[in-house]
Amino acid sequence: MEPLRFVDWTDAARAVIERACESHGGERRWRQLELGLELRALSGLIPRMKGAGKTFPMPGRVLIRPSIATAIFQDYPTPGTRAHFDGGAIWLEDAGGRRHTGAANHRASFAGWQKWRRWEALDALYFFGYAVTHYHALPFTLPEGRLVRHRAHPEGDILTIDLPSSLHTHCRRQTFHFDAEGLIRRHDYVADIVGWWARGAHFWRDHVRVDGFPVARTRHVVARLGGLVTPVTALHAELAVVGTEPSR
Repeated sequence: MEPLRFVDWTDAARAVIERACESHGGERRWRQLELGLELRALSGLIPRMKGAGKTFPMPGRVLIRPSIATAIFQDYPTPGTRAHFDGGAIWLEDAGGRRHTGAANHRASFAGWQKWRRWEALDALYFFGYAVTHYHALPFTLPEGRLVRHRAHPEGDILTIDLPSSLHTHCRRQTFHFDAEGLIRRHDYVADIVGWWARGAHFWRDHVRVDGFPVARTRHVVARLGGLVTPVTALHAELAVVGTEPSR
């Protein structure tokens, strides 16, 4: 059954999302989107604290089907291995296509004090898997959430939305800053699997278009105190589009 959309939304907030979807190439094209990305650089407090390059390797190339929430990481965590994220489930596949070492609900492993652990390869797979699938499902999946607040801004619109409980993402309540063209420029959330204190303001930068869909190749997350951004870099990622030719 298709999820309900725009339930109890205002007309003005609905117009923001409809404009954003049009700016992102339209839902029909997005549903067919296959996006190849390569992580070229990763730094910041969270990767360092969680063991990037020590307890887990940095992911490289990933193929994303955002409309069905799947991501396949190539040669992760070892050469010849493919790591899968599929709607919250994760597993590894060896060169012979045999599935092993996975979990249907890996998020449950981050309960309580377990949030403080350093990450192993499967932990990072879950985090990066839900991040890349959710980011590139936006704004098309936002109508399935509950509108909390809409604030008009001179440079665009700010929507706070409670996302569905079934969605694998950072947290339920997130805030999205759209510019006048309908692009997401800032995204506020709490990384629940890290801890209640992991409040980030995520800036989407350096957009290119892939089949009409804008892809932010620089993702810069800073620590946030309420609505106030700080100079502390929580995570900084540099991405390249692979497998297709991007356009401006």
